Amino acid sequence: MSYGEWKSPITLEVVTPDSTEISTAAIDRVTGKLFWRSKKPSGQFVICSGENVKTAIEWTPEGFSAVSRVHEYGGGAFFAHNEEIFFVNKSDQRIYRQSAPEADPIPVTADFGDGKMRYAEGHISSFLNMIVCVREDHRVEGKECINSVVAIDLLTGDQHVLAEGADFYKGIDTCGNKIVFVSWNHPNMPWDETQISIGEMFLEGKVASTTNVKIVHTGASHLQTRFINEDQYLYLCDRTDFWNVWKSSNEERPLYKSSNEPGFPFGWCFGYPGYDIMSDGIVIGAKAKDGLENLLLVDRDDPQRVLKDLSLLVRNKGYSFGTYTNILCYGKYVYALGIDDPANPLTLLRISLTDDSVFIYNDEAAGKDLLPYISFAESVEFPTTDKDMNAYGFLYRPKNPDYTPGEQEKPPLLLRVHGGPTGMASRSLNMKTQYFTSRGFAVFDVDYRGSSGYGRAFRQALYGKWGVYDIEDAISAAQHLVSQGIVDGNRLTIDGGSAGGYTTMAMMVFKKFFHAGVSYYGVSDLLGLAKHTHKFESQYLTKMIGKLPEEEAIYKERSPLCHASQLRCPIGFFQGSEDFVCPPPQSQELYNAALENGVATFYVEYEGEGHGFRQAKNIQRCVSNEIYFYSKIFGFKLFDKTENPPPIKNLSDKI
Repeated sequence: MSYGEWKSPITLEVVTPDSTEISTAAIDRVTGKLFWRSKKPSGQFVICSGENVKTAIEWTPEGFSAVSRVHEYGGGAFFAHNEEIFFVNKSDQRIYRQSAPEADPIPVTADFGDGKMRYAEGHISSFLNMIVCVREDHRVEGKECINSVVAIDLLTGDQHVLAEGADFYKGIDTCGNKIVFVSWNHPNMPWDETQISIGEMFLEGKVASTTNVKIVHTGASHLQTRFINEDQYLYLCDRTDFWNVWKSSNEERPLYKSSNEPGFPFGWCFGYPGYDIMSDGIVIGAKAKDGLENLLLVDRDDPQRVLKDLSLLVRNKGYSFGTYTNILCYGKYVYALGIDDPANPLTLLRISLTDDSVFIYNDEAAGKDLLPYISFAESVEFPTTDKDMNAYGFLYRPKNPDYTPGEQEKPPLLLRVHGGPTGMASRSLNMKTQYFTSRGFAVFDVDYRGSSGYGRAFRQALYGKWGVYDIEDAISAAQHLVSQGIVDGNRLTIDGGSAGGYTTMAMMVFKKFFHAGVSYYGVSDLLGLAKHTHKFESQYLTKMIGKLPEEEAIYKERSPLCHASQLRCPIGFFQGSEDFVCPPPQSQELYNAALENGVATFYVEYEGEGHGFRQAKNIQRCVSNEIYFYSKIFGFKLFDKTENPPPIKNLSDKI
């Protein structure tokens, strides 16, 4: 039976199992109790606690969902303090306080209507006895929102500005009356250049404010500040090419120098700390290509001395995480989220430094019973058009023990392009990928020049070259796989979301190299994106493409929509109706051009979905509809019946 036609036990229900998926975790620094946030199949985000995920206690009632919309990407939506949890509710963006799982959430902040006041990355300042957090104010219609650092009275909800004037803030920590935070201004993104400021908080009556605030670090990307004590703090900095942990009392060199970068992801979302502090050491998590020495306990006084390789303890338990993030320490316990294990999804774990034991909270991985059908990621390095800089990616070969492919046939390729564009591929177990590989596709997740995780120089290679290097490297990756005899050069497909959707669209318009593509909430009009996107990304393209209005011609030159008449390759579109990052017209207009050009195409818009789909039924439909589209383009017969497939326009002209 040909590639693509295989029967697989990895069904759509397995792609989005009827279970919650952990996304972030937090520690109650008073009691040591662990909480985590999970996404339910309905798309609701709930705060949980307990001994494990299977028997977890859900705190978040129906009608609430713990989601912050600061920067539109959110993160940092909840924290715990003294047996209570505080969370930002998705629908109104107010902060709520909850004293017990059965208790009703009580609003802390006022209702400014329609999420016009948003919050993220909060914690309780013991000095002020107030919430200190990032606030994003959208109350003035027609003007850019205002970001600041505020203190919020727990009883009255009154808000006091502690820092303002910069375009963006994050990475806030307090210790006693001291406060430290990260800020940056347009046109920088947080991975370009930020600054660290430190100051003193004081309380006069019931009014909180700051004094002696001064900038102490500039000239690189600084992230994730954390106090050791009132006189010293740690932070991430990429001055030595890779983000490393630095100590405020020593600006000569990183506290621990490594090419394994702590934390994930950088910049877009709040939270996901890449390190934390213990009484006798510092725990550093990282992304490592080989998955080795990427969770370390180092000496606080002699940080180049590794006290314990915690990742070795985890590997001895049978896991192989390429990335550790959301590092939390309390007493003799280390908590972390493990990412990039080919056989496991994102995993919440606890390591005891008392007996070196490792406990897994969500040890019911969806793929455990399907291991014979799971394709493990292979790291691939391939040449680019720049002879001095290679690019990278993860290859998943077709795998299904029930079939033996013919000796002469090669599998079709699905090349996936990550978002960002300053994002990165992950080798974590992704059942959407396994859905394709277990049916006979090869899948390749490409890390083109500009991706994170390979240092500042690699990341900045994309400056001025978005719409050039991402396209070139996607082609180079596919050519490399074809030349190695791994995939069929006559059946090449490509997909991607957001910035990856842009690369997909641009590829279909400009290059005609891939034979079919699918865009998820992608960008077709770069000029429109630059003019109408949200504040956080409104200057992103200044460095990725060029300054406006001076470089407007380049924006038009690289916009698929401006050259829609050239579109001749089959392309499909998935879009969310409530996407404020890449609104529906970005997909709709190129779809209309495909219709006019007689190109095989489809368009599906999901009501209530934003930038990145959350509802299980919609994710399942996307996977089913995408492979259905490819089956029609290449003329192979799917074993699975596609329920309510989208009408593919102009198909008869193609096949």
